[in-house]
Amino acid sequence: MSDYKRFVSYIYGYEQGEKRESAGFVKVNARGNECKFWVHVNEDRIAAEESCRVYVFMRRKERLQGQYLGELEKRNGAWEWSGVTETDSLMGGSFGLAESGGVYLEGDNRVFAAAWDDLPVPADRFDPEERFARQAVEKPAGESEVQAAELALEEERQEAEETGVGSSVQEEGASVQEETAAEEQTAPVPADLRKEHWTYLTKRFPVTRYVEGNGAEVYSIRLNNRDLSRIPRDKWELGNNSFLLHGYYQYGHLLLLRRQTEEDICYYIGVPGVYNEREQEIASMFGFDEFKVVKGPNTRQKGFGYWCRTLR
Repeated sequence: MSDYKRFVSYIYGYEQGEKRESAGFVKVNARGNECKFWVHVNEDRIAAEESCRVYVFMRRKERLQGQYLGELEKRNGAWEWSGVTETDSLMGGSFGLAESGGVYLEGDNRVFAAAWDDLPVPADRFDPEERFARQAVEKPAGESEVQAAELALEEERQEAEETGVGSSVQEEGASVQEETAAEEQTAPVPADLRKEHWTYLTKRFPVTRYVEGNGAEVYSIRLNNRDLSRIPRDKWELGNNSFLLHGYYQYGHLLLLRRQTEEDICYYIGVPGVYNEREQEIASMFGFDEFKVVKGPNTRQKGFGYWCRTLR
């Protein structure tokens, strides 16, 4: 792929697999390994109470494999989604822009699609990325449930070792104690080592504190794009988790949180997003089971908050 690529494709509605009326457009602007998307759908094509998820797809045999991008939002008299991701690994997925064929929009009652590879869109043969995620944790044939769970955990651990967010997270800080390979394979990181890592970060980044209604103290560190390269890659599970990468690329930051009560101290990673039932289902599939609403001057929209996952 050349260093610079820019194009516009028209979005069409589909009914029972058949292409219908024009509904909007998608603009793609790729320069080096940064790829920007802007998806625009006319206001009258989607009902006010309807939600619509956006995917970029690649063709796999006679089907479309979708990588989740985000959800359309009402802006300036239209429905839109925009975001930035890596050109060679769209939203941290298994394919890049060069392998993609277009975008697929899945509403509650409508389907839309745009194809920039000029091939027909089999709109009734679409497999979203979350379906592949569910298949990945299903029990393999001939194995017990325990064996299947162990296999899934081992694969996640290996990904966390081998990859970092955007493949740019690097080791830093001789003061941070390194886990040995044996420790990683046989037991979770001890709580006192997590405390050491947290102390290391608080000396380098601003920390925000607030108190929950039940008296628990919560401390958070916001990590922006420029900060992540300073975080040791194997310390905070910043691995190839598609949901984490999606939130990071869409909002440009993550949160590390420390929640302290008289009985316990827990650490979490927070992925920015907006709460709805569909997003909750996907977040849970990737281990982000709790949603915390954030109120303040930086709140971007109603319902904005963070999907949280415990760091063990």
